[in-house]
Amino acid sequence: MPRTDRVSLTREALAIPAVDHLSNNGTLNVLLDRTLSGLPSGLPPDRTMVGLFMNFVRLTDKALREYDAARAELLVYVSPHPGLRISPYLRAIDHMENCVSATHRAVLNARALRENKVGRGAPTLTQRQEERLKFLRNAVEHSDEKILGKQKYKSSPIFDKSDPHSLRLSNTSMVIGPHILTYKELVSAMAKCHQTIEKIRGVPTGTPSPDFPNAKLRTTVDDATRGPSGLRPSDYLRELTRLVVTHS
Repeated sequence: MPRTDRVSLTREALAIPAVDHLSNNGTLNVLLDRTLSGLPSGLPPDRTMVGLFMNFVRLTDKALREYDAARAELLVYVSPHPGLRISPYLRAIDHMENCVSATHRAVLNARALRENKVGRGAPTLTQRQEERLKFLRNAVEHSDEKILGKQKYKSSPIFDKSDPHSLRLSNTSMVIGPHILTYKELVSAMAKCHQTIEKIRGVPTGTPSPDFPNAKLRTTVDDATRGPSGLRPSDYLRELTRLVVTHS
């Protein structure tokens, strides 16, 4: 029986950390570096290494922005509302899929840089963190095969009939098939990528502020989507609607 916090999604219990302390403007900083002062001292003037680093920074920025967007949509979804709306939850799934994929790619780029003696000394993911991120990413990318019952790798089982066939976002984690990744684990992976960028650049990125903010996210709800005045769906109907998205 799965833990309640990995199934339910409620306003009171949702625990999805903010990433407001991590700048998602890293690419702009690196471009300014290259324009004004050249390459970081620890980065070889080699096309392959420079390209790898630029890609790594861009993917880290992308992961942070997609996570911000997913979090914003989830907060809207669980906020009090007179009608029944599923669209914020669907958009949250889309953004979270993008975030997981971008984070996984960023981690691979960071590893390749370290193997070439770039960014050594920066924090790295534990083996468990990296495996859980990889398994969940692969389950998302190859969900069609798993729904069809095709298992190409022993470490990546097919979906059971009771498993969610799409990302299910819950109070503390996301689930697909038998794979689980907590929001805290995902934020930790992105934070380590962010710290690796700082290590390679040799300077702190700085905390986002009014002068250098992260991209602001605004999610508005059209009044036309609201239900009839005074009518509210039951908690059961809300949960049933949400789980229909990810279960057969």
